[in-house]
Amino acid sequence: MILAVGLVGLTACQEGVLSLDELENDNNVTYILANEESSANTKASISGSDASFTWNTKDQIAVYAGGYKISDALGSAFDGTNAATFAFSGSNAVTEANRADFAIFPASLVWDGSAIRPNSATNHASDKLTLTLPDSYTLEQVQNEVSPCPMIATNTPDGDLSFKYLCALLRVTVSNVPATTRRLVFVFNGKKVQGEFTLTSVDPGNSSIETVAAEGTNNTITVLTPGIKTVSSLTVNLPLPTGKYDYITISAYDRTEGGLPIYTATRLVKSSGIWESSRLSSRKISTTLSQISFSVSSTKKVLFAPGNLQYLGKSDGTGTWRFAEHQYDFMGDGPNSGTDYQGNVTVSGFTKYNASADKDVARDLFGWGTSGYNNKYPYITSKSSGSYYSGSLNGTDYDWGVYHSATGNSDEKIINGGDYSWRLFTAEEWSNIIARQGRVYTRTDYKETKSLFAPATVMGVKGIILFPDNWDGALYTSIKYGNSNGSGYTSTICDAEKWTVFENQGCVFLPAAHVRSGNEMDYLNNGHYWAGTVFSVLNNTEFRGGSLDFGKTGTVTTSSTNNSVRRLGQSVRLIRDVE
Repeated sequence: MILAVGLVGLTACQEGVLSLDELENDNNVTYILANEESSANTKASISGSDASFTWNTKDQIAVYAGGYKISDALGSAFDGTNAATFAFSGSNAVTEANRADFAIFPASLVWDGSAIRPNSATNHASDKLTLTLPDSYTLEQVQNEVSPCPMIATNTPDGDLSFKYLCALLRVTVSNVPATTRRLVFVFNGKKVQGEFTLTSVDPGNSSIETVAAEGTNNTITVLTPGIKTVSSLTVNLPLPTGKYDYITISAYDRTEGGLPIYTATRLVKSSGIWESSRLSSRKISTTLSQISFSVSSTKKVLFAPGNLQYLGKSDGTGTWRFAEHQYDFMGDGPNSGTDYQGNVTVSGFTKYNASADKDVARDLFGWGTSGYNNKYPYITSKSSGSYYSGSLNGTDYDWGVYHSATGNSDEKIINGGDYSWRLFTAEEWSNIIARQGRVYTRTDYKETKSLFAPATVMGVKGIILFPDNWDGALYTSIKYGNSNGSGYTSTICDAEKWTVFENQGCVFLPAAHVRSGNEMDYLNNGHYWAGTVFSVLNNTEFRGGSLDFGKTGTVTTSSTNNSVRRLGQSVRLIRDVE
């Protein structure tokens, strides 16, 4: 994986700078990267005689002239000699009498497609302007030579509007992008790169959008890539507020929403020192994505489902199977069981009640093999082990993943499970996941071999983090890897911003979602996850199911012979094999 760094200047696309026959995808061109240009240039101007605006096809601007006026989004094609012309007519007209105080490109910074965004309707005299940088782009908007890098213009003495840049631009070439990618997510380590920004001066010479410490997920930019048909290298141009940047994490997802990443890379924005972006220059990064995986044997690797399995029941005994929206979600018990028993999520239209045999409740703790196959229903809470299947679940329809996958025999598919074939771990595979070790970078000058798991608290939920095989811990030197020796789940604390970075690098979180025995719940912050392996114990008179267990002290049991009595209600986290 090689990081190539270089500087490149920006120049606007205007007549006399570059001719159309030098460009690709001419109808989509908004910005051109030119190696020898380093100054901001006038993109276009409003005529002093008729207020028509010279621009490129599909560009759209917002002109403030006693109120915002939005240009037409389409115009006549650029013919190689003259740019397309947009006249502001009718109620949207800009005349000599009401000349603009300033103009913004693209119009989407202040206009959402139907109305002016809140806090945007200001004027030059107010000396402030709130702009909104988007959190996502389509590939068409940022690919190759295209970028929606924002610009601002104010009146000049001759009546024209001279546009100059408000942002720098990061040009990222991403190689080894899998064909199944539907979105790329770029996370800028603790820096705000989207959302509302306030300019303290509406002046092209002095105005800039500046990054600050991120709040929530404002450090993330998403590029939707539904059109990828082959494994390829993609180049995207991301507008960045000015400021200091260091690390960026790039992740590929195989769905437009939700899920866990399938490929990832973490790179420095600058190979030495810290890059402070400038409106007049841009930086190029080349990086290669690597596949995220977790080794369960010397030859087999797996990927995790994006959350614990949930069942939303109906009174007729049917229901909806789904993966939790977040990895840290769990349901807990019923509505009157006390604060500690509630879990951390609500389920619209349902009572969360794991400790109930009612058919029409939401639950995420299941007895052994209660996939619904052969009358082993997910709402069984019997304390008799004889009520449950006595054999191994792996490869059978008693395995929730096998039965409810897209290709499974059940009519009730996992609604957010995609086209994948899901399955349970075997007991040995759970043991191997915990026993893995990797070269974890604890300092820039030192490498340590560490267990690739850590007891942690994520978003207030206790559990354990599992790190992928190729985990690089250089950014996270405070993590205490491996068993916490009785200190509980407090060795690693992740807030929302940090967890976004962890998750985009493929980390898995298993919440300590308790365990159920019949209609009774254990609320000792334990985690119990089924494996599909069956064990014969107690002189062959009792069959038990394989499991992964971690206790209230944060201690994880790693034996491949871990097992639990089949009547217990435990969590289910499914996996799929890496092809």
